[in-house]
Amino acid sequence: MTIVNANIRFNENGTPIATQFEDLYFSDQQGFDESTHVFIKNNKLLVRWENWEEQQFVIAETGFGTGLNFLVTMLHFEEMYKQTDDLGFRLHFISIEKYPINHADLSKIFLLYPQLKKYSQPLLEQYPIPVAGCHRLNFLDGKVILDLWLGDVHDVLPKIENKPLGLVDTWFLDGFSPHKNPEMWTQHLFENMALLAKDQCQFATFTAAGHVKRGLKEAGFEVQRQPAHGLKKDMLVGTINKSADALSRLPFYTRIPATINNKKTNVAIIGGGLAGANCAYSLSKRGVKSTIYCQDNGLAKGASGNAQGGFYPQLNAEAGHASQIHALSFNYASKLYRQLLDQGIHYSHQWCGTIQLAFNDKVAGRYRKLIENQAWPESLIHWIDAKQATTLANVDLPYPGLYIPQGGWINLPELVAGLIKAADSNVAINKKLTSLVRVNDTWRLTWQDGSQSEADVVVMATGSDSVDCEQMSQLPFRLVRGQVEAINSQNELANLSTVLCHKGYLTPAWRGTHAMGSTYVKDDRQCDYRLTEQQTNLTMHQQALAKCDWIDDIQPTVHGRAAIRCSTPDHLPMVGAVPDNNKQLIQYHDLYKALPANHYPQPVNHANLFMLCGLGSRGLTNAPLCAEILTSQILNEPLPLSSHLLDALNPNRFLIRGLIRRQG
Repeated sequence: MTIVNANIRFNENGTPIATQFEDLYFSDQQGFDESTHVFIKNNKLLVRWENWEEQQFVIAETGFGTGLNFLVTMLHFEEMYKQTDDLGFRLHFISIEKYPINHADLSKIFLLYPQLKKYSQPLLEQYPIPVAGCHRLNFLDGKVILDLWLGDVHDVLPKIENKPLGLVDTWFLDGFSPHKNPEMWTQHLFENMALLAKDQCQFATFTAAGHVKRGLKEAGFEVQRQPAHGLKKDMLVGTINKSADALSRLPFYTRIPATINNKKTNVAIIGGGLAGANCAYSLSKRGVKSTIYCQDNGLAKGASGNAQGGFYPQLNAEAGHASQIHALSFNYASKLYRQLLDQGIHYSHQWCGTIQLAFNDKVAGRYRKLIENQAWPESLIHWIDAKQATTLANVDLPYPGLYIPQGGWINLPELVAGLIKAADSNVAINKKLTSLVRVNDTWRLTWQDGSQSEADVVVMATGSDSVDCEQMSQLPFRLVRGQVEAINSQNELANLSTVLCHKGYLTPAWRGTHAMGSTYVKDDRQCDYRLTEQQTNLTMHQQALAKCDWIDDIQPTVHGRAAIRCSTPDHLPMVGAVPDNNKQLIQYHDLYKALPANHYPQPVNHANLFMLCGLGSRGLTNAPLCAEILTSQILNEPLPLSSHLLDALNPNRFLIRGLIRRQG
């Protein structure tokens, strides 16, 4: 998962050179003009944008490099947006980079183009840590989305979730010159470009190399030469004519969008916690307003009600599906939470870092293996010794461990309120859903007070109440009660300045108390405060921190809260359309035969009914990106995760796995 940064040097003009390829990132002092000529002018973007009628325009690029092409494109897009008041569509830019430039070098490069500072500064602020996969960045208040994929283009392109009619409207075929980087300019690349292209998709590239021209033609593109920029003589442009593709992806995991009118969509979100708030916020960035229905007398009364929630990813020594999702989700959430603060949205928090303590030999061995495997960059997580741990925590910690510098704690109820305020969503409290029925292509919602509502699209963000929804009743939710203590700040504990994690967690003080948690009691939906679980929490911390003298001085108070978490058998959320289990059982009853993919139809789901459930105790980390995935699916946008990771979040995955094993 760790990505190697580019090794660059600067020539006498300040132009960056990639030492691995001994090639310039852009022409000396002409990068802006060259990018405009090759990719804006020769893809006829301004003309095409004037008459564009779809909800989004998708550009894909084979080499992000310095980000210059993206920044120049965004500048032209915003200028046209202002001229027309509203172009009526969003710009979605997909770019791939195997060797990303580090933040310091990128900052230096951007000094060459002060006219782009309005766009380059937000890029620097959101620039991702070097972890393989898709990193979604937002610009111009959601009008522009950048999906920056870190990895080899040959690995990445087959993992981008395609659509039957294609995904890409324009290709920027960029990268170091074919004779200096021949590994990229292959037939495999050209064929994947064609697979992802829509009908009439255009491309442009700075090169006119013969094998590139032949390869693009063989892949199905019509190719022409055009005058290049500056000292270069020729460049290539072209178009592809194609019909719908027969997707080779497993059809039972197809993510089907909602059938809606984007401008007038009536969206109901059921649930007033972290999942629902993030869905409302993500939808609002596309101009889609929602109504949040909360069954309690206020927001964030359930599992999202803790005053101090630890914020950090769950990473393993091997970069499996769960760890990849956690790493990418953590990076996305970290940027989003900071952006909220920049927008003036207040919530109590501390970016104080998180220490995962190696409190016994077994845990220490697991953590050392994580570091030795180099699966994760040091900027995300790194080893610290006991002395460093003590300095960071400001209390005596005779344990080494792992340090996550971007971690910390957040007040969940305040964050939920902030997200909903930023989304400008309507909120209806004391609305307990008793019935959800499909009537005349809309959903009719009946509430406990006897009133009814209608919605075009319903999003279930219902936490532990998901088990009570008829349409989701066959999904394998697991309910776990958790009690968190509010410990009065006292003695040496009062000095604690970072979040500590072992089997439980302990936070720095906020308003005179520390959060200490948490218990895990299966299949218990009662939320009363229990002294027995208080003792469980205290004993767990005393055993894990047995070498710390100060742990025995802690005096518990009869104060805290319990809530019910909703999890799943594989501890990953369910994100997507709510499956019609009975019909999918019939559709896929012979999956165990491993017939070709085209043997199976797309899945039958409950129309326009979606879900973000099963976050467990990881909602702070996972909810923002999961909400972005769900919004992208609903609105038929490009999706911000690799196909195999999207499959790992699909709500029907347990049904499909069981049928493959003949257990359905």
